[in-house]
Amino acid sequence: MNKILLLAIVIAFSAGNAHAKELKSLVNLKGYWKFTIGDDSEWASPDYNDSKWTKVFVPESWEQNGFQNYNGYAWYRKSFTIVAPKSAQYVYLNMGYIDDADEVYVNGKLVGASGQMGPASQTAAAIPRMYPIPKDILNNGGSNLIAVRVFDDYNDGGITGGDVNISFDSDQFKMNVDLSGYWDFESSRQVDKSNRKVITYREGKIFVPGFWEARGYNQLDGRAIYTKTFTYPANLNSKDQVLFAGVIDDVDEVYLNGEKIGSSSQLRRKNRRYSYVSDNYILRAYDIPDHLLNRGGENTIEIMVRDHTGPGGIYDGPIGITDRETASPIINNSVKDNRNSFQKFLDYWFD
Repeated sequence: MNKILLLAIVIAFSAGNAHAKELKSLVNLKGYWKFTIGDDSEWASPDYNDSKWTKVFVPESWEQNGFQNYNGYAWYRKSFTIVAPKSAQYVYLNMGYIDDADEVYVNGKLVGASGQMGPASQTAAAIPRMYPIPKDILNNGGSNLIAVRVFDDYNDGGITGGDVNISFDSDQFKMNVDLSGYWDFESSRQVDKSNRKVITYREGKIFVPGFWEARGYNQLDGRAIYTKTFTYPANLNSKDQVLFAGVIDDVDEVYLNGEKIGSSSQLRRKNRRYSYVSDNYILRAYDIPDHLLNRGGENTIEIMVRDHTGPGGIYDGPIGITDRETASPIINNSVKDNRNSFQKFLDYWFD
């Protein structure tokens, strides 16, 4: 096998497995959905009668489902039931990869949008869609409806691949201080206009975790800054604590109360176990110096992220603070998951 071909295979494997962490699935949405071409805002409503729509399989392009050579607007709809964890404020809707742009509604509420629809379209075909759903818009234990508006500019269109489900991150519940949710966000780009209508959008803030392209910052490469101010409970121990800053694409520097506590380059230098995997696969877990947390008062985290190309940002969890004893198995499991994925690649190509 020549080196160029091997490099191409490694890149393709990495792209397909960068986001392979398995969350706890609550609802499997893979299978048949109702589908129609065209565009009508009424199709977002859970009360709309879609009984005459065609059934298509998801995730597959609409060309694979018989709609050859069609470019333009189309809609998908699917009903589901869910029982969400009591302690979760949000669950996460994973819609896989959508070619080219989308708006996703749950029970008539716009929960996410990526790319830009025509006529001046921008594709987000390479961005895994993961949208937070506030639990209070769900009929817990009852009927719910997802409606997906898609615009395709050329070639294949629709929900083309990836995981399609509703999930939650059980590791997030192990944080003594939960830092998922809204962070202040500074970048060289303004959020797309369509994203201002998303129910989780907040001016000047971004919902974490999630690729920033799936939060309305399309085609953003370069530097961005996440900032979070929080109160550390006075009754919690401030010694032997670990900050989980999630999984970041690509590189980061992390500051707590003005003091640098870690970076992806430091993690790599200190841990040989990360030598086989790219920075954008590594769960960031940084020891917090014992003197640094302000118990019973305000604390500020700054995470400076630089993305080289493709998807960027703090895209996966957990994100929060917990003690080292709780942190160790989370870190070890993350390393093991990455090592197993890499070993499967080696076994497949070099057996």
